[in-house]
Amino acid sequence: MVGKLTPDHMISASVIPALLGQSPYMTRNELLARAVATLNGKPPAPFTPGEAADWGNALEPVILSEAAQRLGLADVRLDHDEPFFHPTLALACSLDGSASGTGQACETGRIRGLRVIGQGPVMLDGPGVLEAKLTSNMPEDEPAAHRGPLQLQAQLMVTGYKWGCIAVLYRGIELRLFVYGPDKAMQAEIAAAVNDFEARKEGPDWYPAETSADADAAYATGEADLPTVDLDVLKLGKHLEDLVAARAVKQDMEARIDAAEAAIKDAMGAHTKAIGTVGNSRYRVAWPMRNYKAQPEKITPAKPARAVRQSTLTLKMEE
Repeated sequence: MVGKLTPDHMISASVIPALLGQSPYMTRNELLARAVATLNGKPPAPFTPGEAADWGNALEPVILSEAAQRLGLADVRLDHDEPFFHPTLALACSLDGSASGTGQACETGRIRGLRVIGQGPVMLDGPGVLEAKLTSNMPEDEPAAHRGPLQLQAQLMVTGYKWGCIAVLYRGIELRLFVYGPDKAMQAEIAAAVNDFEARKEGPDWYPAETSADADAAYATGEADLPTVDLDVLKLGKHLEDLVAARAVKQDMEARIDAAEAAIKDAMGAHTKAIGTVGNSRYRVAWPMRNYKAQPEKITPAKPARAVRQSTLTLKMEE
């Protein structure tokens, strides 16, 4: 593993799950914001991996070497230090490894840990992609979409290879080899999404927000001189109604929580434990002491002036 090779201003195979809305780690607007910032000379800070990623990088050659041996591959290469680019799409990829097949047919169960995804056997003929994954998840019959399958289809598109293997080491003790051929329908969806992404960079034309935090990523700056948006004209009054009603319920619930805690704390006094019944269930209540270690005096470093858009909408009823 030599670190990130592909540019941040364009789509790479590793972020295809985010592009297709199937990533638990990144949204499409976050992806688009990163690309726009890079084009404007503000690339993201270098990614600092955690221990799990460090182990994934350390075990990558072990995982791929074992996969190549089980599959009987030749010309195994695990040191790709340059990115690959699609000839017509704004799509790039890097490879954990590659190898060549000799025309052998892969079928599920024929080799230990082997699972062929799709209809019929996959012919390992010519060069193919090797992708390594390490996960603490339980073994799967097929990897989750964000754990290799979408990435692999993009890698096949970029390289032009006809097969690929995702070698997943589960919980450090079970290696499964998932072999794929090109999925034309999925590759067509990827191509359309890449072209759409490229067009959106020009505006930028943001994707519909998936969450409130996603909208923050898309519209990180506000312009005070723009005209007021009339939600009624846009037929979004129902959403405003929901927001007002939900905040009223939240405020009421918070008041009920505070009143209930005050009464229970009064009853407990200096005691740290209580017990009570709700319906048919018994509950234990704890109000313990929390101990803090001594801390040296800290001097907060100076920070330059900056403007950050508020993440919570402010509501005020007009008189």
